Amino acid sequence: MNFKRRKAEFVLAVMMASTAMASVASGQDKGWFNDHDKSIVGAWRTVVTIRNCQTNAPMATFKGQFTFNVGGTMSEYGIGPGQTPALRSPGNGVWEREHGWQNYSFAFTFNRYDPTGAMIGSQSVKATAHLAASGDEFTTDSAIQILDANDNVVMTACGTTAATRFELK
Repeated sequence: MNFKRRKAEFVLAVMMASTAMASVASGQDKGWFNDHDKSIVGAWRTVVTIRNCQTNAPMATFKGQFTFNVGGTMSEYGIGPGQTPALRSPGNGVWEREHGWQNYSFAFTFNRYDPTGAMIGSQSVKATAHLAASGDEFTTDSAIQILDANDNVVMTACGTTAATRFELK
């Protein structure tokens, strides 16, 4: 009898956890918020432009992806011109809503590797984002730091991003 009761409790706990996980997962699509509560949460296609901080002149442009999760974490990936995926890790970071529903800040970092696979440092990005009234586009201004393996800043740059929400069509 005790075994059957424990088994029933276990099955109930698994069902409750599955329901909670499904609720969180379904909350990551656009449907979890309405027009009065638009959010940056979701998956985004990005076009990143690295810029000269003094002149704002574009230096390089590449496509990437951002994912902003419920709870304030994010992930990012993009391969700059002349790079291969083996030279960097995916980026991970955090985000928060700032003043009003359209303004956000976020920061992420990723590791950098040489062609032999040895870690040579990292890169960190801090950005502010402005979500368009539609809730389906945003733009950013970014400060970029390239660090060596000892976390010393070896180069800085600026960047802008134009993003569009990724949706099933």
